[in-house]
Amino acid sequence: MSQVQGGIGIINLSAGDPSLVNEIKELGGEELLECIQCAKCAAACPMVLAGFPFFNKRVIQAILLGLRDALLDDSSIWACQSCNRCTEVCPREVNPFEIIQAMRRVAIREFALPTLAIEGLKSLYDTGHAVYLAGAGNTRAKVGLPEKPPSTLSYPEALKEVRTILENTELAELGVIPMGESGVTDSCEV
Repeated sequence: MSQVQGGIGIINLSAGDPSLVNEIKELGGEELLECIQCAKCAAACPMVLAGFPFFNKRVIQAILLGLRDALLDDSSIWACQSCNRCTEVCPREVNPFEIIQAMRRVAIREFALPTLAIEGLKSLYDTGHAVYLAGAGNTRAKVGLPEKPPSTLSYPEALKEVRTILENTELAELGVIPMGESGVTDSCEV
């Protein structure tokens, strides 16, 4: 669909997928067409500083061009940290964060998930946290905090709720999240 010549990307616009815009709108990116590509979201995005090729503004641009395959082949959409800075600064109330979430939903439907995303989902199911710190309990205790933070780690009933929510999502229907008692609970420990 696109190729690079001398550092400039060439995109065949007739090869784009025009259905992608409507799919994103249906999956939570209702305000997609309000984007004027002002780049305020990009100026606030940590992914830009990290050097990801598809950050919020470029994800929106690629969706508008119908570059489904390019977005699915790149793991950038999974790097979004959900900080919502993009949403806070958007003058058109586009909610770029929700558009990235919608693109993730498309990727899930097409099984285009990087391994770390699957491990994070498994960890979320097992512990209630996509990523957590190994040995954090000792560090927390040293500074006078409880070993477990006041989150799903401290509240088994909250973890049960997280699991119930995950079990009732498209992720579970598609079999993306390995669920069950036999799972490994430290897959995304850092």
